[in-house]
Amino acid sequence: MRVAYFIRNIGVSGGVKVVLQHVQMLKEDGYDVTLFTNRVKDSWDLKVKPVVFDPESFRYLSDFDIIVASIYHDVKMLFSKGIRKLVHLCQGYEPIDYLSRISGESVTERYQRKGFLSLLESRLDILKFRKRIRQIEAVYALPTFKAAVSKHLVELLESKYHQKCALIQNGIDLNIFHPYPEKVWGANRKIRILSVGSADVGFKGIVDTLDAVEFLKQKGIEVELIRVSPGIPSRREKEGDLVHQFLTGVKEKEMAELYRDADIFISSSLEGEGFGLPAIEALASGVPSILTDISTYRNFNENKDFAYFVPTHSPEKIAEGIESFIRNVEFRNKCIENGLRVAHAFSLERTKNDLIKFMRDLHSEN
Repeated sequence: MRVAYFIRNIGVSGGVKVVLQHVQMLKEDGYDVTLFTNRVKDSWDLKVKPVVFDPESFRYLSDFDIIVASIYHDVKMLFSKGIRKLVHLCQGYEPIDYLSRISGESVTERYQRKGFLSLLESRLDILKFRKRIRQIEAVYALPTFKAAVSKHLVELLESKYHQKCALIQNGIDLNIFHPYPEKVWGANRKIRILSVGSADVGFKGIVDTLDAVEFLKQKGIEVELIRVSPGIPSRREKEGDLVHQFLTGVKEKEMAELYRDADIFISSSLEGEGFGLPAIEALASGVPSILTDISTYRNFNENKDFAYFVPTHSPEKIAEGIESFIRNVEFRNKCIENGLRVAHAFSLERTKNDLIKFMRDLHSEN
């Protein structure tokens, strides 16, 4: 079977990582897989050589049995070219993020309007976001084959669009993401806190983590914040001593070391988070974690005993969680133990089984 994956840019992100995993798994299972892209960055150790997509490439798309795209405008573009065996792989439901921008729940530095024209600019932003939501919903309504990386996304799409959606659960390499055999927690005296994601992506909620760390520093609690991002630091991250270390372009094995060296992992994501790979990677690495009480993290396991859960937009609760991990050794160790158990349900083997079954079922419908 010939399968093509289409991804606009191969940069460092969880979504790109998932696509690369899919391509590699299918090749290992004997599929003839082509990875199309417009642009490649050198931060990934690519095992599959991508093909640069250009206008001439459309002539060859009909040669493939199945074509997979994840970004909604790529799905729209491919569908408009008459591609009918087209899979829309949902890694996050984009309208949720735009709705949070409209409500003012998530406003990044880019959209923080100041000055005389700020009100007009904000209203124009809202109109633009509402239009974008309508465009995205129209793409999801197309008669494409649907798959999603998390149970809550499957349920959302099936409920809203009344189309069948398969689960291809995200997974991680447990041979890479694992704890140190022996680790002395807090050995560096200052508690090392790890946060992953771009502050320019509103649903990552990075500002809440920054606020929590600032609050603790003001109380005199010695913590070091390590930030890992696919992009440049925000203005606030560059100023002062709030961020101890800012890293970008980190490779997978280097990332695993960062998790193992961390004392606490924080993800303060909002409901727009599609899966949250860093959270599972942190749990698998034996890092006590503070997670927001959102759909994707609740779906990791029905028992919320594997992390310290906080409401969204609650930096004071995040700070309380950090202090709980510092002071309560029994609670901390229980979260580590339960986190390891939960993470082991998200293996790459499970992902591969879901993926191969989906492809076989799809091919049998021909």
